[in-house]
Amino acid sequence: MTGVPARLIRNARLLLLDFDGVITTEAEDVALKAQTLSVFAAISSHFGERALKMMRLAGRAIYDAGGSLQLGPLLYHTAKLLKPADDPIEPTLARLIDACTGNLDYRGISQAGDRIREGLDLLSDHDIQVAILTNGVRENVFRVLEVKGLTEMFPPEHIFDAISTLDKKDKLHPKPDPQGYRFVLKELDVEPRSCIVVDNSRKNLRAAKREVGCGGGVYIGNSLKRKDRGVIDHLAPSFERLMAEFADVLRAED
Repeated sequence: MTGVPARLIRNARLLLLDFDGVITTEAEDVALKAQTLSVFAAISSHFGERALKMMRLAGRAIYDAGGSLQLGPLLYHTAKLLKPADDPIEPTLARLIDACTGNLDYRGISQAGDRIREGLDLLSDHDIQVAILTNGVRENVFRVLEVKGLTEMFPPEHIFDAISTLDKKDKLHPKPDPQGYRFVLKELDVEPRSCIVVDNSRKNLRAAKREVGCGGGVYIGNSLKRKDRGVIDHLAPSFERLMAEFADVLRAED
């Protein structure tokens, strides 16, 4: 795969991006995750020993249910265990999120390059929406976008996390759960076939393409496996490179 296929973009109305390792570079993602782990290790100093115990119990429950320990679901389930009985979850959850994101050092995050900004501008000019779906938390996305100088490119209503997907049965739908994708598509009024999903997880892309019916899948990485060929439509080494390729196609379409 040398350049993003023009056919992938022509009928697109939404570019749905993962956040960790896509909007952030791989190095930035690793650095932020390492800091978050250090916050977890010191969680008892923020909330007491009981909070640390609740977080461990929540993590074990998620793991036993076959899920991965993503930040959003972990903090949500910890808040459910930690909050006073009969109280709403929101205040406790907000405190946990602030403890895990408010103390992170974002100085290692780099400004977005001109190619990223140009690509996003051209997508907007061609009436292609751009949104983010992360298994992290929106607050972290907001902070990183501000440092990168991309806040105006992503309105808050286009940023979704796993907590956003909470349904009436009090269940979250983090990726690769197809219901998470369906939730975003419904919120933005976009048909699955008009959505291109960009992720650095093959599992997520398989769910988006095979179970939801999204029209395109772009993998951010350096190589594909043979079994990915029927699912992933394009391979790009970085989000910056992908935006440059999109810009080339969109300029040619004018």
